[in-house]
Amino acid sequence: MRRPRTERAYGPGFEKPKPGRKSVFGRGGDDSKGAREPRGDKWALEEVRGHLTFTSDRIIAWYLAEPQTWSFRAHSDLEALITDQASQLADLVGNTVHGRVTTRPYPVRHWAHAAFANAPDPQAGFEEMMARNQAHMAAHSQADKLVYYGVDLGRRDATVRALAKFSAGAAEREMSAISERLDTVNRVMSRPGFSARPAVGHDMEWMIARSLSLGAKIPVPEPGEAQQNFLDTDDMAEWFESVAWSAEPLAPTVQVTSSIGGRQETSHVCVLTVSRIGDIEVPETHAPWMAKTDALGFPLEWSFRVEPRSPEDVSREMSSLTRRIDGQVSHWSEDHGKRPPKQLTRQAGRAADVEDEMRSEFTGLSTRTRGWYRIAVTGRTEAEALDKAQKVVDLYRPQIKITRQLGQYHLAREFVPGEPLASTAHARKFPVLKVAAGLPAVTAEVGDKRGFYLGETSAMASRAVLMDPWYLTEVMEQAGLIPLVGTPGSGKSTLMGVVIYMSILSGVHGVAMDPAGRLQRLMTLPEIGGGVFNGRQVPARARSVDVLGGRPGSLSPYAVVPDPNPGLIRAEAMSEHEFAERLHRERSAAVQQRRDLTVAVLRACLPVGLANNEEVLKRIRARVMEAPADRGADTSTIVKMLFEGESGDQEIARELAAARERELGRLFFGNDFRQSDEELKGTPFTFYNLKGLNTPPEHVPREEWSAEEQMARPIMTLAAWSALHLIYRSDPNERKLFALDEAHEVTQASGGTGRALVHKLSSDSRKNNCAALVSTQNASAILGSDINNFVGAAFVGRTQDESAQRDALKLLGKPEGLGYESILARLSPRTRRGDEQLGYREFIYRDGLGGDTGHGGMEIIKVTLNHHPGLQEALNTTADPTRRVSRALGGEPVDLSKTDLSKTDLPGDGID
Repeated sequence: MRRPRTERAYGPGFEKPKPGRKSVFGRGGDDSKGAREPRGDKWALEEVRGHLTFTSDRIIAWYLAEPQTWSFRAHSDLEALITDQASQLADLVGNTVHGRVTTRPYPVRHWAHAAFANAPDPQAGFEEMMARNQAHMAAHSQADKLVYYGVDLGRRDATVRALAKFSAGAAEREMSAISERLDTVNRVMSRPGFSARPAVGHDMEWMIARSLSLGAKIPVPEPGEAQQNFLDTDDMAEWFESVAWSAEPLAPTVQVTSSIGGRQETSHVCVLTVSRIGDIEVPETHAPWMAKTDALGFPLEWSFRVEPRSPEDVSREMSSLTRRIDGQVSHWSEDHGKRPPKQLTRQAGRAADVEDEMRSEFTGLSTRTRGWYRIAVTGRTEAEALDKAQKVVDLYRPQIKITRQLGQYHLAREFVPGEPLASTAHARKFPVLKVAAGLPAVTAEVGDKRGFYLGETSAMASRAVLMDPWYLTEVMEQAGLIPLVGTPGSGKSTLMGVVIYMSILSGVHGVAMDPAGRLQRLMTLPEIGGGVFNGRQVPARARSVDVLGGRPGSLSPYAVVPDPNPGLIRAEAMSEHEFAERLHRERSAAVQQRRDLTVAVLRACLPVGLANNEEVLKRIRARVMEAPADRGADTSTIVKMLFEGESGDQEIARELAAARERELGRLFFGNDFRQSDEELKGTPFTFYNLKGLNTPPEHVPREEWSAEEQMARPIMTLAAWSALHLIYRSDPNERKLFALDEAHEVTQASGGTGRALVHKLSSDSRKNNCAALVSTQNASAILGSDINNFVGAAFVGRTQDESAQRDALKLLGKPEGLGYESILARLSPRTRRGDEQLGYREFIYRDGLGGDTGHGGMEIIKVTLNHHPGLQEALNTTADPTRRVSRALGGEPVDLSKTDLSKTDLPGDGID
């Protein structure tokens, strides 16, 4: 069913004036008699066909540019971006290139709707979490920056235009006449530099609607709303009737009124003009000069038109200018006998240089342009609009001069497609490279539109950052490995905890390896650990497994390696033969992995002298290869086989038997995998608590490790393999989360078993729809495991060690020695004299969502939890001496943060 034209053009909510009823603008039938008629605006735009706009005498082809990233890119990349755009502009010599920069709001309610729909099974607390996020997001922009380029295709034939109104054949002939020119322009605009596609449907409608309303509120098209690619004269008339413009003589602003849902909205618009631009160095020193306004924090509009000029035209102008300068020099020296001003000499030299460049340069990068550049700022009142205008002026000082001209009404009309130039004043004759250095399409864009709210970008502009960890596996069809890298205190564990918290509340199942016992503090929150939440009893969504306090054999190296999932293999196999072959191969791989783990564990149970003896390792491996290796096997079998062997075997057996009696060693001997599997059934999320594990210090030789320190890494590795089993036994289509904190303790385990774990987790994450968060202090723990190809997204926090910086840059796909190292060191900056905790943490976030390099968007983001006080408290690991539990004189614990020390008698030295 076809909707009314007004709705088709503007979206639901706009109201067309009806006969006999006063319209929202004061127009209408008899009811409007005596009302003051606003100014009758006449607009040049007549028709839209696809991405072409038609006026009475011109045709303009419009294109929407792809967003371009700026932050965290090498200077060579940025220079190439500028050069590419300059080359494309040079190819459009003889055409006027129009530009429109605007924004399309992405309402918080749209995100909330998408996030609710994306949650597999929202739990108690999810709605409250979303409400807090929405309230916090409202203070930050989530608007999409849209950059349109319009290329003037030339004048219309008046006869064909007249016939086209009555004859479809005449319209087809008009399109046929410009088809070759249009194809050429399409190719130019699609190349790197512009990377633009034809603006059709909602994109074209939005540009026209935004230009006509120019700051006044207009409805945002709902997702899935039908699009119109053709708008005729009647459609245009309805659009024009939906807005009214007015301005007083010499007024500093223009009033634009629109109607939304029967309500009248009026905005004040102030138009500024770029007057002069000094020497700017982009990218070395300055940001792109058009994109610079993104940092202001409020939306504004750009309109510009650029005329790339032919070398012949510029040469003629330079020759004429040189003759005028020569005449002035002659007038000074011959007629007055005075020395000419130095300014004339400089102008003559510059004109000669430009003329020489135009004649000798053949790449087009010396092309000169003539252009006009306008900025429109909007406020609810005139004072607000002028205040914003002053902020724009201040932003560009001193390199760029911004001017507010008279004739605001006609200057504002330039923002509407098809309108003529209002004033030729302030024409800027820039080299094409300076125009390209404006890079209006540059923006801060990272993340997706449906994921968890993490924070805001903190470089060029402040934009909300959203991340759906399963977007990588479900949409991008990539691996789900997401490393979190940074020095201690950089915020890795907090960020991991935020993702775990939001995943649990959205109904995702998974496991977390928690070596320090920090993550399981989430269970103190009733919505996670169970209890009274918002006045009602809610069940626990997670449980904690005390690994070190487990039963004998709870970390058997045989039990922790899962059997392959036949359902997953069958789903990917193309035939029964392939299924049987792959199942056999993966079962064999599981058996060998169990044997490798068993050798590594038994070696860790031996004194260093025996553990490093090759003959001892050979004997152990021989017995392991002879013994069964199914999930129910027991390492005590190996000890028994060694006792029954030669004298050398018996010595090894005695040491292993002694290790079996130790507190940690008992975890390796025995096997209770069926009981463990039964206990974990029905638990949505499991924390493997390893708190109390005494890990060996870095750079300490193994010979100096204690018996407990030797067993630390095998325990970490076996616990991680045990956790991985929970992932493999689930439906491969179900979303799963695997979180591994302090991953370097696992990847550095002896025998390569830890690296094998991380490699398997990474390579299988896509097939199992598993998002794998891996936290480590140094990216070498990831790179050294040969899994960099499986990295989907990545977060890199503050990193100060030079070698760690090099590894972090490899993870991000960035070269060394170009200044990125200093950026990593300055993340989450602290002042020397600041005595308060930093309320946020900064990361380099690589979202992995495609792009030229395949790494996707990359921005500096700021993660804060101020709007989630309960979560912030649960994840706060910073020591606070005022909250320590001390012993009072009576022996009872005292929380000093709640003690009034002014009323407490403390021992002292008698000095007041």
